[in-house]
Amino acid sequence: MNYLDLLKDQFNNRAGLREKRPGVFQLIAPLYHEDGDMVDIYLLDLPDGRVRISDYAMTLMRLSYSYAVDTPNKERILQKILTENKIREEEGSLLLDTPPESLCPAVLQFAQAVAKVSSMRLYRREVVESLFLESLLEFIDENLRDYRPHKKFYPIPDRDDLEVDVQFEIRTPIYLFGAKDVTRTRLAAISCLEFQRARLPFKSVVVHEDFENLSKKDRNRITSAADKQFTSLEDFKTNAVPFFQRAA
Repeated sequence: MNYLDLLKDQFNNRAGLREKRPGVFQLIAPLYHEDGDMVDIYLLDLPDGRVRISDYAMTLMRLSYSYAVDTPNKERILQKILTENKIREEEGSLLLDTPPESLCPAVLQFAQAVAKVSSMRLYRREVVESLFLESLLEFIDENLRDYRPHKKFYPIPDRDDLEVDVQFEIRTPIYLFGAKDVTRTRLAAISCLEFQRARLPFKSVVVHEDFENLSKKDRNRITSAADKQFTSLEDFKTNAVPFFQRAA
């Protein structure tokens, strides 16, 4: 197939091809990473007449230099990006199959997906922060199932503003709050005080993303209101199982 004629026509004569090995051509086009490197895009024929667009695993390799997709949550984010852009992954390579007449828009779609995947390293802190509660719940599902966790629990039926992230059904119910920031910490403190005022039988557990990042006043408030605190997710992962064993 004459990719070059197709792409020159569809890219307004601003594209070229370089044969990397028999039947595999690298696209030379004005599509760049933010550091100035050209996006790695390769084209090859498929038996059904379509064209396969591939990066030959270069995108994830570049990403791995500064950002590890090393948790189930990060992997889900990666797969969400690929799915939204109709890209699939096979053994690290990103792939998109397209009819020849749609080659140009498919290449642009592919390049956009590569840019989004590559940008994961730029907002890695935001990704980690957004994954705090998800990681917490995932740990609970995997390690604390025996204590019958119920997510999004409302101890006072007519107070939907007082939500417990997870309730555990043990001798004295445990209400667990995931406090990823100061707002969630303050809400946990208010909720604990309201539940105490309602004379509910419970023990409160607060898992912080970063307890030390709170102001002294907020640390004092939550310490006064909560029965047990874990200062970080790692602290919870290390000590939660023995804590729940004792509580039960």
